[in-house]
Amino acid sequence: MRQLLSFALGFTVLITQGQSLQSTRSIYKKSIPSEVKQDWHNLDYSSTKIYGTSSNRVYDELIQDKKPKRKIIVAVIDSGVDTDHEDLSMNMWINSDEIGGNNKDDDNNGYIDDIHGWNFLVSDAGEDIRYENLEATRVLRLGKELKRNNEKMHAWMTDDFMQRATEIYNSNVSDLKGMEQMSSVYEVMDSIITEKSGKEDWTFDDALALEHEENPMESIHKAVKRMKLFGITKGDLKDIYETKEKFSEYYLNYDFMALTDRKLDEKHYGNNHYEGPEADHGTHVAGLIAADRTNGIGARGVASSAVEIMTVRAVPDGDERDIDVANAIRYAVDNGANIINMSFGKGLSPQESMVNDALKYAEEKNVLVIHAAGNDSENNDIVGNYPNPMLNDGARSKTYLTIGASSISRKKDLVASFSNYGADEVDLFAPGHEVYSTLPNNEYKFLSGTSMAAPVASGVAALVWAYHPDLSATEMREILMTSVTKLEKKKVIKPGTKNKVWFSELSSTGGIINAYNAFTLADEMSN
Repeated sequence: MRQLLSFALGFTVLITQGQSLQSTRSIYKKSIPSEVKQDWHNLDYSSTKIYGTSSNRVYDELIQDKKPKRKIIVAVIDSGVDTDHEDLSMNMWINSDEIGGNNKDDDNNGYIDDIHGWNFLVSDAGEDIRYENLEATRVLRLGKELKRNNEKMHAWMTDDFMQRATEIYNSNVSDLKGMEQMSSVYEVMDSIITEKSGKEDWTFDDALALEHEENPMESIHKAVKRMKLFGITKGDLKDIYETKEKFSEYYLNYDFMALTDRKLDEKHYGNNHYEGPEADHGTHVAGLIAADRTNGIGARGVASSAVEIMTVRAVPDGDERDIDVANAIRYAVDNGANIINMSFGKGLSPQESMVNDALKYAEEKNVLVIHAAGNDSENNDIVGNYPNPMLNDGARSKTYLTIGASSISRKKDLVASFSNYGADEVDLFAPGHEVYSTLPNNEYKFLSGTSMAAPVASGVAALVWAYHPDLSATEMREILMTSVTKLEKKKVIKPGTKNKVWFSELSSTGGIINAYNAFTLADEMSN
C-alpha cells in the first residue's frame, strides 16, 4: 500500500506546512531532451553523467547479437497487468501446459485457465477487489469486535502490535486532514478560475493570466506561484482530491470490508482476470522490466530481450493481505518464476510468519525476491516495513533484495526525497524517480516510487541471469550487491530531512545498481 499511494501526501505537507521538500518534478527544471528523460534508467554514467543502470551499455558492448541462454521468468506480484499492451504482449509468460478458455485445470496446479498468471483479489462473491482497508484499519476493527463480544485477542495482537496499529491509523487520519485542507483549496480555485477564465480545463498559466488585484484572485495568484515554484501542477491537486476520497471511503473506513477474513489454509481461490479493475501500477512495473526495446515505440524495458512476465494480482488499492501475498509467492515459485518483483509494502503484518514461510520456500527453490523499500522517507532499520528478509527461524533470506529509489540528478538530490533507506535493511538503490513506462490501453507515463526502482533492479537481475543461467539466486544477489556503482564520497540529502549525509550510509552496499558491472562480474564467476 505505501508503495501504491500517490505523492499527494508529500504535496499536502509541502503546501500546508511550508516545508522545503524536493518535489517529484524539481529535478527536471533544467532542459533535458525527452529521449533522455524517457530512457535515463538505462543510461551509463561514463557517457551521460547520469546514474542509470548501464543496461544500454550491456546491449551495445557485451550482448550485441547474442541470444540469451534462457528466458528469465519474472513474476510481478502487483495490482494487475495489461497483458495485451503493445509493448508487453510479446514478453508475457505463457503457461504452455494450460489450454486457455476451456474452463479446466489442464496442468492440475489448482488454478483454472491460468495462461499468464493468476488473480488472488476476489471478494466473497467472487468479484474482483479494487479497494481495501489499511492493515491498521483491519486490525483495529478486529480488536474492537473481539472486545465487544468478550472474546480473547489473537496471540499476535500484543500490546505493542496494537499500539503500532493505532499509531499508523492516527497518522493516516492526520494525513487525511491535510488532504481535506488541500482539497478545499482545489475546489475553491477550480470554481473561481473556471468562472473567470471560462475554461473547465484551465491551467496554472491561465490562472496567472487573470486579473488578480483583489481577493480572492490575489490569494489564488500567490498560491499558484508557490505551487509552481515547487513543481506542483493542477493535476497534483486533483490527485490529492481523489486520494482524499479513497482514505475516507476505503483505507480508514471501519464500515468498509472488501471481504470477510479468509481461512488461513485457503489457496485455490481467485480467477484469471490478470488486469483487474485498476492495473496502472502493475503495468508500469512490468514495462520497466520487459517493454520491447526494438519496436521503436513507447518505453524500453531493462531486460525485454531476456524476460517473460508472469502476472500475479495480489495488491489492491489499499493494504494487501498477508494470505494473498503468501499464496502469490507460492504460485510464482511453483509455476517457474526465477525472480519475484514485489513493489508493495506496509507497516503491519498480522500473519507475518505465513509470508516468511513463503519467502523461505522461494529461497529453497532458487528464486530471487526483489522488494521495494517504501516511499515514506523513513529508516527501515528503525521502522518496520513488510515483507522483509527476516525469516521465522531468525535468519535472513539469502535470495532477498530491498531497493531504494535514486533520481536522474548527480547532485545532493540524487536520492529520491520519498525513498526509504537503511544501512542494514536497504541493500542498494536503483532509478525510481520519474521513470517512463507502460500504462494500460497502450499508454505511457512517468511515475516515481521505490515501486519503480524495484522492477528496474529486477530487470537488471533478469538481464544478467539470462546469459549466465548456471548461477544460483544467492550468487545473483551477491553479484548485484558487489557490482554496484559505489559513491563513497558523495553527500546527499537524507530523505525526510534537510540534512546532508554520506550516500554510503543509506544502504548496506552504499551504491546504485549497475548492469554492466554485474554482467562483467557474472562472466568472471561463470568461467
